[in-house]
Amino acid sequence: MGHNKVINSVDIKQTRPYRLVTGSDDNCAAFFEGPPFKFKFTIGDHSRFVNCVRFSPDGNRFATASADGQIHIYDGKTGENVCALGGSKAHDGGIYAISWSPDSTHLLSASGDKTSKIWDVNVNSVVTTFTMGSNVLDQQLGCLWQKDHLLSISLSGYINYLDKNNPSKPLRVIKGHSKSIQCLTVHKNGGKSYIYSGSHDGHINIL
Repeated sequence: MGHNKVINSVDIKQTRPYRLVTGSDDNCAAFFEGPPFKFKFTIGDHSRFVNCVRFSPDGNRFATASADGQIHIYDGKTGENVCALGGSKAHDGGIYAISWSPDSTHLLSASGDKTSKIWDVNVNSVVTTFTMGSNVLDQQLGCLWQKDHLLSISLSGYINYLDKNNPSKPLRVIKGHSKSIQCLTVHKNGGKSYIYSGSHDGHINIL
């Protein structure tokens, strides 16, 4: 229900009323209400694969990111389109990942154009552009905003700690994988947070 090709991303609104959004290779996102979750409608604002969908922590909005270089922002309750970040193009290449700031006001994006960007969603503007290099392996395939830490993932398998004060050079680069990283998540335990990364090299690393 809602898609006719592979689903690439799914996220659930963590506040009432609960909602669920999916993104697919059919160039669409799908909006569900629940629980139990029932399909409501398809969102067709993108022209290429929808690679990532994410609700803001407060649940008021969700974002979709696509291979067409666009990021769309929607109302978290109704699914109504609010805006397209940057107008017709948020990045010059496909966008593979997005991550909200803890206060739900900013969004971090990662793109095949070898940049990551911080967006002020409230005013629809770029705050910072991180230029990661010029090599094909510098394409940005993932990102994570965890408290005060901003991370991006390069095609090379490197994990970059981004520096807001120096967008041209990461604070730290972790070279723990030999191939591209496919997933990144945070686990909280006993007041501490651990970041887990999984790669095509067959390894899981803990940061």
